[in-house]
Amino acid sequence: MKYSIPDKRELTEPEIEFLTYLFREEKTEWIKLISSLKIIARCGCSKCPTIIFGKTFDAQIQKGNLIIDYTGKGKNGELVGIMLFGTDQMPTALEFYSIDGASDVTEIPKIETLKPMNKAD
Repeated sequence: MKYSIPDKRELTEPEIEFLTYLFREEKTEWIKLISSLKIIARCGCSKCPTIIFGKTFDAQIQKGNLIIDYTGKGKNGELVGIMLFGTDQMPTALEFYSIDGASDVTEIPKIETLKPMNKAD
Protein backbone atom coordinates (compact mmCIF):
# COMPACT_ATOMS: atom_id res chain seq x y z
CA MET A 1 0.00 0.00 0.00
CA LYS A 2 1.20 3.48 -0.82
CA TYR A 3 1.70 5.89 2.07
CA SER A 4 -0.54 8.47 0.39
CA ILE A 5 -2.45 9.27 -2.75
CA PRO A 6 -3.01 12.77 -4.18
CA ASP A 7 -6.25 14.42 -3.09
CA LYS A 8 -6.06 18.16 -3.74
CA ARG A 9 -9.08 19.90 -2.24
CA GLU A 10 -10.37 22.29 0.39
CA LEU A 11 -11.30 21.06 3.86
CA THR A 12 -14.87 19.88 4.34
CA GLU A 13 -17.12 21.37 7.02
CA PRO A 14 -16.79 18.26 9.27
CA GLU A 15 -12.97 18.44 8.95
CA ILE A 16 -13.01 22.14 9.84
CA GLU A 17 -15.20 21.46 12.90
CA PHE A 18 -12.94 18.57 13.97
CA LEU A 19 -9.73 20.60 13.66
CA THR A 20 -11.30 23.60 15.39
CA TYR A 21 -12.19 21.39 18.36
CA LEU A 22 -8.73 19.78 18.57
CA PHE A 23 -6.91 23.09 18.25
CA ARG A 24 -9.18 24.82 20.77
CA GLU A 25 -8.35 22.04 23.26
CA GLU A 26 -4.64 21.59 22.53
CA LYS A 27 -3.06 24.13 20.14
CA THR A 28 -5.03 27.41 20.14
CA GLU A 29 -2.44 29.27 18.06
CA TRP A 30 -3.30 27.01 15.10
CA ILE A 31 -7.01 27.90 14.97
CA LYS A 32 -6.24 30.85 12.68
CA LEU A 33 -4.45 28.49 10.23
CA ILE A 34 -7.52 26.36 9.49
CA SER A 35 -8.94 28.70 6.84
CA SER A 36 -5.69 28.59 4.85
CA LEU A 37 -4.98 24.84 5.05
CA LYS A 38 -5.30 22.77 1.88
CA ILE A 39 -5.66 19.02 1.61
CA ILE A 40 -2.85 17.76 -0.62
CA ALA A 41 -3.17 14.00 -0.10
CA ARG A 42 -4.98 11.28 1.78
CA CYS A 43 -4.05 7.88 3.15
CA GLY A 44 -2.95 5.35 0.57
CA CYS A 45 -5.64 2.91 1.74
CA SER A 46 -8.21 5.34 0.24
CA LYS A 47 -10.81 4.18 2.81
CA CYS A 48 -9.97 5.98 6.05
CA PRO A 49 -10.43 9.73 6.63
CA THR A 50 -6.68 10.39 7.13
CA ILE A 51 -5.64 13.63 5.39
CA ILE A 52 -2.35 15.40 4.70
CA PHE A 53 -2.10 19.20 4.80
CA GLY A 54 -0.20 21.80 2.83
CA LYS A 55 -0.22 25.58 2.55
CA THR A 56 -0.93 25.29 -1.19
CA PHE A 57 -2.19 22.52 -3.45
CA ASP A 58 1.34 22.20 -4.88
CA ALA A 59 3.03 21.81 -1.47
CA GLN A 60 5.27 18.82 -0.82
CA ILE A 61 4.28 16.39 1.92
CA GLN A 62 6.10 17.34 5.12
CA LYS A 63 7.02 15.02 7.94
CA GLY A 64 5.80 16.24 11.28
CA ASN A 65 6.01 15.27 14.91
CA LEU A 66 3.10 13.96 16.96
CA ILE A 67 1.37 17.04 18.39
CA ILE A 68 -2.09 15.79 19.46
CA ASP A 69 -3.00 12.20 20.43
CA TYR A 70 -6.69 11.43 21.07
CA THR A 71 -9.19 8.62 20.96
CA GLY A 72 -12.77 8.73 19.77
CA LYS A 73 -15.57 6.33 18.96
CA GLY A 74 -16.78 5.35 15.51
CA LYS A 75 -20.42 5.03 14.51
CA ASN A 76 -20.56 1.44 15.84
CA GLY A 77 -18.79 2.26 19.10
CA GLU A 78 -15.38 1.05 17.92
CA LEU A 79 -12.36 2.80 19.42
CA VAL A 80 -10.56 5.08 16.94
CA GLY A 81 -7.09 6.53 17.43
CA ILE A 82 -6.53 10.11 16.26
CA MET A 83 -3.06 11.52 15.76
CA LEU A 84 -2.32 15.02 14.54
CA PHE A 85 1.21 15.59 13.29
CA GLY A 86 2.83 18.94 12.64
CA THR A 87 5.87 21.15 12.50
CA ASP A 88 6.47 24.25 14.60
CA GLN A 89 4.54 26.25 11.98
CA MET A 90 1.54 24.13 11.03
CA PRO A 91 -0.24 20.76 11.09
CA THR A 92 0.99 18.27 8.48
CA ALA A 93 -1.37 15.29 8.83
CA LEU A 94 -4.49 14.14 10.65
CA GLU A 95 -4.45 10.36 10.98
CA PHE A 96 -7.22 8.00 12.05
CA TYR A 97 -6.68 4.32 12.89
CA SER A 98 -8.45 1.38 14.50
CA ILE A 99 -7.10 0.87 18.01
CA ASP A 100 -8.14 -2.79 18.19
CA GLY A 101 -7.38 -3.44 14.53
CA ALA A 102 -10.63 -5.32 14.16
CA SER A 103 -12.55 -2.75 12.18
CA ASP A 104 -11.86 -0.32 9.36
CA VAL A 105 -12.08 3.38 10.17
CA THR A 106 -14.13 4.97 7.41
CA GLU A 107 -15.26 8.26 8.96
CA ILE A 108 -14.23 10.92 11.44
CA PRO A 109 -15.37 10.09 15.00
CA LYS A 110 -18.01 12.30 16.58
CA ILE A 111 -16.48 15.23 18.48
CA GLU A 112 -18.42 14.44 21.65
CA THR A 113 -16.60 11.07 21.92
CA LEU A 114 -13.08 12.56 21.84
CA LYS A 115 -10.68 12.19 24.77
CA PRO A 116 -6.97 12.90 25.09
CA MET A 117 -5.08 9.59 24.79
CA ASN A 118 -3.68 9.83 28.29
CA LYS A 119 -7.21 10.18 29.69
CA ALA A 120 -9.00 7.56 27.56
CA ASP A 121 -10.91 4.78 29.25
